[in-house]
Amino acid sequence: MPNNLGGLVSKFTTRLDQVLVQGMKTGFLQINDAFLGDFVGVGEVKLPTFTVQGLGDYDRANGFAPGDATIEWTNYQLRYDRGREFSIDVMDDEEHLRIVTANVMAEFARTQVVPEVDALRFAELAAGAGETVQGGAITDPDAAVEAVLTMEEHFQGKGVELDGLTLNLTPRMATLLRKAQPWRIEETTLVQGTGPDTRIKTFDGMVLNPIPYDRFYTAIELNDGKTSGEEAGGYKKADEGKGLNFLVAAPGSATGITKHQTLRYFAPEVNQDKDAHKWQYRLFHDLLVYKQKKSLIFANVGA
Repeated sequence: MPNNLGGLVSKFTTRLDQVLVQGMKTGFLQINDAFLGDFVGVGEVKLPTFTVQGLGDYDRANGFAPGDATIEWTNYQLRYDRGREFSIDVMDDEEHLRIVTANVMAEFARTQVVPEVDALRFAELAAGAGETVQGGAITDPDAAVEAVLTMEEHFQGKGVELDGLTLNLTPRMATLLRKAQPWRIEETTLVQGTGPDTRIKTFDGMVLNPIPYDRFYTAIELNDGKTSGEEAGGYKKADEGKGLNFLVAAPGSATGITKHQTLRYFAPEVNQDKDAHKWQYRLFHDLLVYKQKKSLIFANVGA
């Protein structure tokens, strides 16, 4: 009888979760699971709203003014419901089958799922940005620094500390910021087998987060995986989309949510389509941009 991987469904689902979280460039947007309520339906999640009252006068005779802190849970339907079915041919060697299956799933998550979630989130952030600058093609180090300083002024004017920000930027922008630095290399540090390292991890306290170009657009289109020309699935830059130079979203301005449905597995003896192990993968996800905090999202759009 062919090998059956049904007992590994939970393990593979957990592994996919880990690949997704670790690989995303937008992980800084991910909501803490402790603040998520139960998933109450297909792609529906409970989200909390915290309400607290302001300060009142303290009275020496009667003490504190009474007040309340409340939490209201609201059901929210995640907008993006994506999935894919794939098959793995029957193998006699059980250990070999497990290794192949695990690697196929990891590759699928790393090369297909992670880039799509990132691209969609950046596009949603760009669309919801309260401040958008048409920066065009930035090719000069001084121009790159000037553009970033303009963004810094925006956030500082809103009372936002730069140290808490993530500067998402193209590799080209990262290079220009490096070139703008007044490097000074001591001769004593150049020993045989070593060399200077000009990489910078922060700029004015902001964490630099270089983003692959194909995930960094103002708008994307999702392929349905079925229509002619869209069979490969995934996403592409929308016709109206442009590349981003950099984008910054202050903490609390947007929230990313991902939820895997448990993988569905059909053994070869059950699979009616082919002599293969069939897997069905489904992912619900969304990015919530809060209307009252759109001013805390800044996008510099490229050419």
